[in-house]
Amino acid sequence: MFKLWAKQYDENNRMIKHQTFEFQQEFDVRLLHAYIEVICNEFKTETPIMLTSHYVTFNNFNKVKFTETDFVDSVEFKSLSIELIS
Repeated sequence: MFKLWAKQYDENNRMIKHQTFEFQQEFDVRLLHAYIEVICNEFKTETPIMLTSHYVTFNNFNKVKFTETDFVDSVEFKSLSIELIS
């Protein structure tokens, strides 16, 4: 079991939305994109494009940050941060 903390920030770097997501299976970084899809569906926003650098950052720091340029369409927030908290 593990938890991911998702946070959306505005242009002034203020948190505008956050939520903790609990998953029952063991964490597997290869499924990171699937976990982020679940989070984005709950936030009713599109899923960001996953680059190799996102996986590397998550592996090294247990967190990853997506900016509005990581999304194909425009989004109503400036950035989305996902952090492994347990």
